[in-house]
Amino acid sequence: MKKIVNSYMGKGRDYDHLSPVVDFLLGQGLVSNNDFLWGNNRTGYFCHLKGDIDFSLLRDNFEFPDSIVLNEDLQTIDCQITYSLIKGGF
Repeated sequence: MKKIVNSYMGKGRDYDHLSPVVDFLLGQGLVSNNDFLWGNNRTGYFCHLKGDIDFSLLRDNFEFPDSIVLNEDLQTIDCQITYSLIKGGF
């Protein structure tokens, strides 16, 4: 059964709805490219991961709303509501 990723949690940190996705990717062997897991800058929150994201595996395990854009070429998972970004390929 696929896990449903919400478009926005409404409480807590803006990126909390993407935490299950990051946890899944960490379980697949990806690691943070930084000394921290989530950071923020003027464009929003980000999670930079070493290694390529397996988008087929993500789609097999998660159901994403239209507001979360998966871009295999850029290796990104981008929430258009909270401006939270997961980026692989580092």
